[in-house]
Order: sequence, then structure tokens, then C-alpha cells
Amino acid sequence: MVYEWSWSPRKVRPIATYTLIVINVIMYLASSYQNYFAQIADEWVDMFSYIPIIMINPLQWYRVFTSMFLHGDIFHIFFNMLFLYWFGKELELLLGVKRYITLYLVSGVLATVFHTAFTPIIGSISLIMPALGASGAISGLLGAYLLIYPRRRLSMCMFYFFIPLCFTTTAAFFLLFWFATQVIYGYLRFGGIAFFAHVGGFIAGLSLVYILKRRSHVLYSPWVLIKPIPFEERLIKGLGSSTKLVLSILLLAVLGGAIYSMYMAPQASSVYSVKITACSGGRCDTDEGIYTPINGDSIAPSKDLPRIAFNRIVWSRVIQSAIYCNAENIVITQSGRVKMPGTNVFVDTVIKGVGSYDYRCVLVTFKGQIDTYVINIRSILGVTIAERGERLFIDDVELVSQDIAGDAGKYIVRPLALVSSISTLLSLFVVVAKDREIVEEEPPFAPHYIPWI
Repeated sequence: MVYEWSWSPRKVRPIATYTLIVINVIMYLASSYQNYFAQIADEWVDMFSYIPIIMINPLQWYRVFTSMFLHGDIFHIFFNMLFLYWFGKELELLLGVKRYITLYLVSGVLATVFHTAFTPIIGSISLIMPALGASGAISGLLGAYLLIYPRRRLSMCMFYFFIPLCFTTTAAFFLLFWFATQVIYGYLRFGGIAFFAHVGGFIAGLSLVYILKRRSHVLYSPWVLIKPIPFEERLIKGLGSSTKLVLSILLLAVLGGAIYSMYMAPQASSVYSVKITACSGGRCDTDEGIYTPINGDSIAPSKDLPRIAFNRIVWSRVIQSAIYCNAENIVITQSGRVKMPGTNVFVDTVIKGVGSYDYRCVLVTFKGQIDTYVINIRSILGVTIAERGERLFIDDVELVSQDIAGDAGKYIVRPLALVSSISTLLSLFVVVAKDREIVEEEPPFAPHYIPWI
């Protein structure tokens, strides 16, 4: 039977949501005071962030949970807590504290699962990149919110060059649009943000809410029963047909990626640590960089001479050969103009030496010289400009590299890709077949939320 609802004066405070916000804020203050609360300190990232490659050690599994309560900078913590407050407090009142905390934590765990599982798509270098933040857990709340309150009206303001553009839409439209951007950006490999962690958290919320939500919400809802609503006045239950179609397509796209990752994981998970010692004019420096042969991604050393030597070896493609595999003591002579990625700057470079390549055709040892030019980078009115500078002769370069990923693809990425596939299938089943059992009916005068995006 369908009922009409009226606002109850009974007040129930979302204590769990407030507690989560307080814990996150305290953790941010503790981890960022060394940097004047502007951003997290490096030692906290090293100790408590989620780094996929080291999860093969069970003693490091605590990072799955600790990483949920760390944030990179002041804007990261601010917007995450804002979304947690907007969408979390009502879900807590509906689900109850225990179910709500379960939804939050399990969504955060599955966010890290998806982040790791999609390594063959986002790049093997993500295996060593620290991930942190409550975004994955909060994404789970957004997925649950979509199925419970698809027709809730949301008033939003987006800033365009400091000009607020405000409009009102439904929760279904806003959350579906947000989820679509995360899936698309994840496949486009936009850097800096763990988009598939957001996707995983959202998918977790879609499936978990069916298990956790009470079929009767009288105890936790601020709305109380008054009288039955006539049949002709009943609200449409469940997701709209267009919303369900688009959401199903997005979930199938994610499922396809998870299946692809499951089969490609052993071959698409390789990360080389590259140690370089470079000497010029009597000055020597040693530093380490990162290179992945799967898609050519790299992280250059921070010290000047090793960074220049590393970049020239990578940019000239000496780092990976198309013909030398399992080859030792190869005489390497490479000369020509190499292009700095992302710019139109070409640098004359000559590389001479002797090197060895492993079974992946990746350079594992090198001893030789590099004759090149320095690249000067400067910024004018926010625009970065790269220019060729003075000539530099590095008279002694020694390189040693090794694959530090090992069997991470087989023993970490592949099992988590299987879990991601199953989770996505479950969420697809809930969206297609069970959405009507989850949705909450609301009167047309239900209050708006006003998130500023």
C-alpha cells in the first residue's frame, strides 16, 4: 500500500555523519600541520596511503582503511566533507547507524579494489602511485542516494570564472551525469585523479543499498504515515526508463573494462625502477626514476643530472628496444632530435654506450655518455614555455633498472578485476530488477538540498 507522508517534528541527528566528518578533519589537521594545513605531509602519505603494489604483503592491508581518512590538500578535504554532509546525513537517518557505516566503509574498500583492478587501462604506473581520500566511500553514498531518492530536486550552483550559474534538477540527472563523467574520464586516462575508485565506490553503493536498506523506514525517516494515497496520485516508483537505460550502458562499459583487465593483468602490470648515476664536469648525482613499458609512462628523477639523462634515454626510446630482447652488451649509438613530450621543443641528443635488455626489451643496464642540451622552462602569465638552453655533456652515465611489479598483475590485479566484475554485475541486476524495491516515495514538497558544485 502507498501512503501519504507528512513532516514529523521528531528530530534525529545524523551522529555517524558528524563523527565521520570530525575524524576526517582531525586526521587532516594532524597530517598537514607541518605544511601549515595547506597539504598533507609526505611521511603521512608514505605510511598510510594506499599503494597497490605493496598490498601483496598482508601487513600492509591496513592502508585500505587508513587511506580513506587522508586528504591531499585543503580543497580535497573541504569538498569531500561537503558532499558527505549533503548526501550522508539523510541516508544515515534512513538506514540507521550500523548499516550506514557499513555502506560507507565497504564502498571505500571496493573503491580501492576498482582502482587497482583497472591498472591495465589506466597504466601500470598507478601500481606505485599513492591513493588517498574519502571520495570512494562518499561515491558509495551517491550510488545509494540515486536509487533511494531519484526524483529528489537538487538546487545547484556551478562557478564559471567566479560567476555562479544556478539551476535545479533531479538527483537522478545530477548523479547519473556525475557517474558518466567518472567512467569517461577514467577511460580517457585523465591524470591526477583516481576516477575508477569513484566508479567502484558508486557501484558498491548501487548494490549494497539493496542489502542494507530496510523495506520499512518508519523508525528512521522524518516523514510519518497519515493516510493512503489514491491510486491516481501515487508517485512513479523506481528509476525512469531513460535513467535506467543510460545507467545500464555505463555499467556494461565498466564491466567490459573489468573483464579486459582480468585477462590482461599478467601482461599489463610492469613497473621498472630506474637508478641513474650521471656525472658532468666533475659533479655526480644519483637518483631514481620510474618507467612502465606497457604504455611508456614515466616519472623522472628529481635531481638535475639524473633527470636529464633519464629523460633523454626515455625520449629517444633507447629505454625500450624493438629488436633487442634478452640481449647483453649491445653497443648503443643513438643520435638525432628528440621531442620533449607535450611541447614543440626538439633537442639534439647523442647517446653512446653499452647496454643490456631483458625479456621485455627494456634497458636494464647502461654505461656511456650523453651529449645534449638543457631545456629551460618558464611561466609567463600562467602559460608554461619550454625553450632549448645551453649545451650539456654528461660524460659518465650508469643505469640499472629492474621490474618492481613482479607478479602483482597475476596475484593482485587479476583477482581484484574478478571482484570488480562480480560487483558490477550485482549492481546491474539491482538497477534493472530491484530498483522499485529501494526507492523512497516522497511528496512534491520534500525539501531541497543545495550543493554548490
